[in-house]
Amino acid sequence: MIKKPNVLFLIAILIVFSLGAGCSRYQPRAIDITKGEYYEDEEYQKLSKKDREAYCEALAQELIRLQGKEKAAQENLKVNKEKITKLTEELRDAERQYSSLTTSVDELTKELQMLASLPKTWVMKYGESLWKVASYEEIYNDPLKWPRLWRGNKELIEDPDWVLAGWEIKIPRDWPRKHVVEQDEWLAKIAGYWEVYDDYKKWPVLYEANKNKIKDPDLIFPNQELVIPRQEPSE
Repeated sequence: MIKKPNVLFLIAILIVFSLGAGCSRYQPRAIDITKGEYYEDEEYQKLSKKDREAYCEALAQELIRLQGKEKAAQENLKVNKEKITKLTEELRDAERQYSSLTTSVDELTKELQMLASLPKTWVMKYGESLWKVASYEEIYNDPLKWPRLWRGNKELIEDPDWVLAGWEIKIPRDWPRKHVVEQDEWLAKIAGYWEVYDDYKKWPVLYEANKNKIKDPDLIFPNQELVIPRQEPSE
């Protein structure tokens, strides 16, 4: 008589077999390739075919992602290099302008200091004329500029050829913005004055600035007050 196998015994055998089979299957550790985590060679060899394929696919995707980041970084680097080059050029231009401006300011400061030290009045001495005084270095350093002395002292000097020792005359050094017309003056003559434009050809500038007072540029009258535009620096 054949005995039937014990049911509990068979169940126990199946459980042991199942546990044994489960323990023999390799369980890979969890990794995150995007964080730089990879399998060691020994770990990779223990992976199943399916896990290896999934791992290789993940590596390929990560490679594509990193290549994209590298390309974007190179493009950003190129753009930044261009910006740096442009900023460097702008900085050099600014430095040149600053240097030039500093030089100009220094020169202007020296010129202002020199002008401040020049005499504002002059006491006529025996034997001096307006021509001679204008020729002095501390006055105008140019005898031909004597009319400037006369025009600035007409309340004292009626005849420029007749001045007396002891007279204290003013030394005009400004660039007037107005001029009161006197007898026997015309626009070209006024424009030719050293303190105006020192160029008689610039009379149209005076005419254009005073059209509200002058109908005919060839006809101006004594005591008319003319505006002297200063768009261009006088020398």
